[in-house]
This record gives sequence, structure tokens and C-alpha cells, in this order.
Amino acid sequence: MSVRIPARLRAPLLIAVAGLAVGSVDVARYGWAAGPVVVLAVVVVGVPVVLYRWGARDTDSGAAIRRQLDERQAFQRLRVQALVGRVMTLAAAGAFLGAVGAKATLWPFAVALALPVLSALVGRAFYGDRHQ
Repeated sequence: MSVRIPARLRAPLLIAVAGLAVGSVDVARYGWAAGPVVVLAVVVVGVPVVLYRWGARDTDSGAAIRRQLDERQAFQRLRVQALVGRVMTLAAAGAFLGAVGAKATLWPFAVALALPVLSALVGRAFYGDRHQ
């Protein structure tokens, strides 16, 4: 039996489930200190409520939350994702250089730097020009 989740409720549920997962690990590790409980409450309750209400609006961002995009909105989302990818790649490179300078453990930063490079190569292989 398949459960149909309304489009407006999908993003808030995803955030709530992810927040609960991260929060439960955080609480298991650090206990019920004041800081983690506040963050847990904001992420698990506050953000989904805001997303649910925002998703009801007849705006571009509301359509994006509901995943009901037209071509212009899909292109805007694609450009935002590209910007996020560029910023995260630069952040990973900066963190790697900082770790080298601090003589810290390098493998986590090397993985964070290798992921954008590998995903770009895989993306080119899947979506690049096909010369026949």
C-alpha cells in the first residue's frame, strides 16, 4: 500500500525527520544539555512549520517548496544549486589548505575536496555532449 504525501508537506517532513535523526544522535552523545535541546526544537518544529506555511504561498519559493516548478523556476533552482556547488567546492579547498597549514588530519578534507571533482566528472559523463 502506497502512502501519498501532499506536495506541500514533503519538504517539512523531510526536514523534521532529518532534524530528529541528527538531534537524537546529538542527544545520545551529549545528553539533554540546553544547547542541543534548543537547536533540536528549532529544527524539528520551527523550520517545518515555516516551510509548511511558506509552501502555501503562490510565489516562486512556495512552488519550489511544493516541487511544482515551471521552466523559469526550475532554471532559477538550477542556478542556485550551481552557486551552492561552487561555494562548497571553494570552502572544501579552503578547509583543505587550512588543514595543511595547521598540520591537521587531512583525509576528511581531501574527501570533501574530491567529492565535487568526482561528481563533476560523473556529471560530464552522464550529461555531457554525446559525439557519435
